[in-house]
Amino acid sequence: MTSPAPEGEGAGVRERVAGFLLGLAFLTRLPVPRFIHRRALPLRIGPAPLLAAGLLLGLLLALLSWTLHRFFPVVPPQIETLLLLGAWVALTGGIHLDGVADTLECAYAPVSPEEKRRIRKDPRKGVFGILALILFVLSKGTGILLAHPRLFALLLAPVLSRAFLPVAARILARRFPGEEGGLGKSFVEGGGGLSWAVFVLGALGALLTGEERIFWGAGAVFLGMMVLGRIYLPKVDGFSGDVAGFLIESGEILFLLALSL
Repeated sequence: MTSPAPEGEGAGVRERVAGFLLGLAFLTRLPVPRFIHRRALPLRIGPAPLLAAGLLLGLLLALLSWTLHRFFPVVPPQIETLLLLGAWVALTGGIHLDGVADTLECAYAPVSPEEKRRIRKDPRKGVFGILALILFVLSKGTGILLAHPRLFALLLAPVLSRAFLPVAARILARRFPGEEGGLGKSFVEGGGGLSWAVFVLGALGALLTGEERIFWGAGAVFLGMMVLGRIYLPKVDGFSGDVAGFLIESGEILFLLALSL
């Protein structure tokens, strides 16, 4: 017979579970128990909720695509793409697209650094942010339409972009740290070992599919994140939560387009 866990240890486990679910609720629009939102927990987005969010999104998108092919075979590919794109945006609540708009608005708006910091906190979007949203949504829709194999593309695009982000963020933040206390810090302050473990799991998942184009697509995700980070982080005053969303969306698009070649 095992002895019960000490009260402090049990409370610590509950706090970690609650924190994980809070992160999942922030990253997606999937339902979590209501009590999670009533607890005064700090929001920390680590590798575990990122990977879990990617897996859930990928599974739901792949299931939707399979359902459309299985039960509604007459649906044209363009309509299927529109449905999948709409579901993708709805499941995330557009949170990462908001990061795209804010990042590129800051990068290209001809204003002072102080004004750029204000832009990141302003829910209104300027012309650069709106144009960025249009281009990113069109690019993702094109990737969904052309990517092959379709189910692997839909499953792995959300997974790989989120599995690779923690390592990319830790590397990039060393040179471009960003503001203290921002949400971006939670992407880089977690254990380095866990970040690398999630990275390796993502790479192994791509490798075990047996599809060479998926392996190279995974490489395009990580390389693209690093290149885009080095280009845009100096323009937006360092790593932030908005940049994380921009890199996730970019990684997903790069993977889909790589599988369309």
